Amino acid sequence: MKPAARWPLHPAPREGEALSSWLQRVAARYQMDLYDLLEHDLGHGRVDDLDTAPPPALLTALSLRSGIELERLRCMSFAGWVPWLLDSLDSRIPDALETYAFQFSLLLPRRGRKTRSITSWRAWLPSQPIHRACPLCLNDSEDQAILLAWKLPLMLSCPQHGCWLESYSGVPGQFLGWENADAAPRTASDAMVAMDRRTWQALTTGYVELPRRRIHAGLWFRLLRTLLDELNTPLSQCGPCVWSIRHVWACCGHLLRAGQSQWRPYEILAPAVQLQMLEAAATAIELIESSVVRPHGELGALFLSEPHTGFTNGLPEKKRKPEPVDHWREAVKALNEAIAEARHNCETARSLFTLASYGRRDPESLDRLRDTFAQEGIPPEFLSHYVPREPFAFLSMNDGLSDKI
Repeated sequence: MKPAARWPLHPAPREGEALSSWLQRVAARYQMDLYDLLEHDLGHGRVDDLDTAPPPALLTALSLRSGIELERLRCMSFAGWVPWLLDSLDSRIPDALETYAFQFSLLLPRRGRKTRSITSWRAWLPSQPIHRACPLCLNDSEDQAILLAWKLPLMLSCPQHGCWLESYSGVPGQFLGWENADAAPRTASDAMVAMDRRTWQALTTGYVELPRRRIHAGLWFRLLRTLLDELNTPLSQCGPCVWSIRHVWACCGHLLRAGQSQWRPYEILAPAVQLQMLEAAATAIELIESSVVRPHGELGALFLSEPHTGFTNGLPEKKRKPEPVDHWREAVKALNEAIAEARHNCETARSLFTLASYGRRDPESLDRLRDTFAQEGIPPEFLSHYVPREPFAFLSMNDGLSDKI
């Protein structure tokens, strides 16, 4: 039997294209159905996992027919992204979620994090198919390539055009039409575009440039997955970082935790909830890099600019006389720090209230003071029924506010 001839006119795969999409385009070039191409031209029957773990024999046949390297074909499926994007395709590995999503920390401190145990889990792979794509990338109606990354809840926007990925109808590997055909491409926010370009850099180069240093792509995907879970952490488990979580969700304009009342792994959340989670992650990264939100995790500093270091000419440094201390400025600074702490710490809020209420004991005066505290962003419930029982001068030096003032 003669060996099968190569495809002389097959379209070349695009960078990052899914295997099913490329085979669909090859079949269309030869006016064939995808499954007819697989069965009659390649000797393989119906294959339902082209984009997850295609049979090695099929990849070998494709390489012989197309002249494309076997490793490049393998990277057109999720199997080719192991162990960078995900540790394994086996969903039965014990403690897979703990190993992948909880070994690092960004917003929240690692200590005290609740242990999660799931019997069946794989990083990033959704529980239901995702059909989203860039409307500008698919302008060419005759050669519409679907990227593999679009099939994951991993990106919000197109890193090339900076617009939202939009929902479409289709079959495996084939685009049929937009769900909202009349909608114009929507421009994504700067925060989304910045995060997605880093994700695309990880997928295409194997590394990501962060403000502090370059990191491996595998670390980027795990940090992003960690951040998504931190933003979905119940507030009762956030400790002193409650304000940070609240502020991130408030800035992106969505309900806290995207309206989730119970914790569930990101991969099985509804697609609309996943999009809000990704938007919150992009917002959190932007707030960290602009020093609005302070990261309490061990790797949060990766998103901060490198501190400036001075230069020396090698000569002994002349000692300068110490500048006089501006005690009033230090007091104002301490007070501002105490107010910031009081926004998410009930004990600090009450200690500060005791200080501010010195000499006031009538209910009307205390109510006005509570209104003033609320205007500063301190939750009213911290002080709604609180009445100082003793003058501030008798507070113990171990009380919460003594660390601030």
